[in-house]
Parts: sequence; C-alpha cells; structure tokens
Amino acid sequence: MASPAYLLLLAFGTITTGCLNSLFTKYQDNQCVRNCNNPDVSTHKNFEQPVLQTLQMFIGEFSIYMVYWVLYKSKYALKQSNNGYTEIGNPSSRDITFVQSFKLALPAICDICATTLVNIGLLYTPVSIYQMTRGSVVLFVAIFSVIFLHRKITKLEWISLVLVSLGVVIVGLSGISNDSASTDESTDGTSTILIGMVFIVVAMLCQAAQFVVEEQILSKQSILPLRLVYFEGFYGASILLIAFSFMHVVIGTFFSSSPKEFKDSPFNIVESFSQMFSNRIVLISSICIMVSISSFNFFGISLTHELSATSRSTVDTCRTLLVWILAIAMGWESFAFLQFLGFVVMVFGTLCFNGVLNPEKWNWVPASLKEGVHVPILDQLEEDPIERS
Repeated sequence: MASPAYLLLLAFGTITTGCLNSLFTKYQDNQCVRNCNNPDVSTHKNFEQPVLQTLQMFIGEFSIYMVYWVLYKSKYALKQSNNGYTEIGNPSSRDITFVQSFKLALPAICDICATTLVNIGLLYTPVSIYQMTRGSVVLFVAIFSVIFLHRKITKLEWISLVLVSLGVVIVGLSGISNDSASTDESTDGTSTILIGMVFIVVAMLCQAAQFVVEEQILSKQSILPLRLVYFEGFYGASILLIAFSFMHVVIGTFFSSSPKEFKDSPFNIVESFSQMFSNRIVLISSICIMVSISSFNFFGISLTHELSATSRSTVDTCRTLLVWILAIAMGWESFAFLQFLGFVVMVFGTLCFNGVLNPEKWNWVPASLKEGVHVPILDQLEEDPIERS
C-alpha cells in the first residue's frame, strides 16, 4: 500500500481538481460574450455553450494519453521497468488494439449525452444544487446494476437509496423555496431551477448507463484505466465533432430564414468557437476546464487504485461540500438551511450505501433489515472506475 503522504496527496488532488472543474464551468457560464457594454443588462448574452463544454471535457480526457505515455512508454518508464521498479505496473498484459477499442465508443456516446445534459442543467441551477443533484447517480447505478448486472442490494441499501433520493428532493425544494440559495441572476426563477435539475437527473441516468457499460467491457477485456479514459476521450471528441457539424448544418438550414435565432443556438459551431476564441476569459477558463478534468481523472483513478471505489465516493462527498462553501464565499449563493438539510440527508444515505457507515452493525437497527456482511455496490463494479466531471 502507498504511503499515507501519497494517499493524502491523491485525496487532496481529487477534491481540489474536481471542485475547480465545477467552479470553472459555472464561472465560464457567467461570462458575457455579446452586448456586454450595453447598460441594459437584459441584452447581455452570456457564454451558453453546453455542447462545446462537453467537447472540452473529452479533450481533457484524451490529454490523459500524455500521462500514460510518461508512465508506460517513455524512456524513463522503460528504464524503471528494466531496473526492476514495477510500482506503476506492466501494461503489456492489459493492452488492447485500436480495433478492440471501438467498443469504447458506446460508453463515450453515453458520456456525450450525460455531460451535455449536465452542462445544460448547470446553466439554470446554482453550482451547489448542481453538484448535490449529481448525487442521484448512485440511485441509477444501483437500479441498473440490479437489472443488467444482477447485483444484489440489501434492504438497508434500498433504505439508503431512499434517503439519497429524499436528499435530492429536499435540495430541489430549497431551490424553489422563498429562501432559495441562489444569488446568481442567471438562475432566477423557481421554474428554471426545476428545469435545470431535470436535465441533471436525466444526465445522471445516462452516466449510470455509462458506468454499467464500462463495467461490462472491463469484465470481458482487461484494460488499463488510463487507456480507458483517453480512448473514451478520443472517441467522445470525434463523435461529438461529427455530430456538432451535422447539427450545425441541419439547425442552420431549419433557421435559414431567422439567422438571429440560429446565432444563439448552441449547435452553431462557428458562433461557439468564435465566442470561445474571441473572449480571453472564456478561452483561459476553457483551458482550465480541460486541465482540471484531466487532472481529476488522474488523481481519482490513482486514488481508487490505491484504496477503493468507496474511498473515492467519500472523497467526492467532500468535493460537493467544498463547492458549496466556495460558491457562498464567492457571493454566487447564500446559505439556505433547507439546502443544508438536503445535503446532510443525501450524504448520510450515500455513506451508508457505500459502506463507509455500516448500519448492519448498529444495535438499534431491526434485525429483520440486516442481511449480514455489507459489500458496497461501487466496489462490486469495476476495479478502477473512471472519475467524471
């Protein structure tokens, strides 16, 4: 097992880069790209390009190839291997050919849908509600695991999932209550927050499907997690660019008589790239997003490899809390007790479900609900699950 200092570094890196990725994305959403000098704020046009932001994520994932090359293919890596230093592992037994990697296009498509929908949801919700609502993914992963992977979920785990769902509902209620946590003008109105949460929940449904597909692939084909990440990044970026170009032509033809409406479409590839490259802040934040997501994948995968999927999910809970605290500190949001209550309920359910808290050992829990040794379902899934934005 790695040294405590190394594990602490991995945990700190996972929390920090994951938190920065959410904050950079929301910060980018708030940047004005048109009519910015007009005194009438209602005429300002912010950077609302969820498809382009999804492409940024895939490029960040594909950049993991550089880490893979340094660890396994560079002269330094080969020298370390020849000298008997094998801590980083021998990839030769876990390599796949380029043709065999084609199957990774399927989870990449799931990832395209999930990331695009979650980026749309972030446009309409405060960043803390966005981050907390993403916790619903554990519910869909569990359900899909039971249906498609024939996993067994205990009664207490089902109760934990109910608590996770309840926590998400309470977080949603906090967004539509009178003491709504948002002070962000882009997320004004209860209806827009609810719409954003619907997009995020559907996105988590797609991401859960992606996790299950990846688990199926890993169960039949051994592959290094780093390779899985950069292959999915490659296929995701390639498929998205093709789809982006196709939608540009289709939507552009449909709105040919209304060029102003087409200009505001997120499928206008020319306008999307123009907004990104013509605005220095947007361009810098795009680079920051790509760096943060690639770093998050590297730290997260390394942490999961050294410890477990359960440890990863616990660390991710800390990320959600940090995102909320920073959003309040930056003035994007204000504290709302109902949101805090929802967060506590959701975290409690998640920690119970993942086995960090073990209700099986609690004396006050009825014996009829206990079924013996608890094996967290996330640890039943792939050995090295992939971290996401």
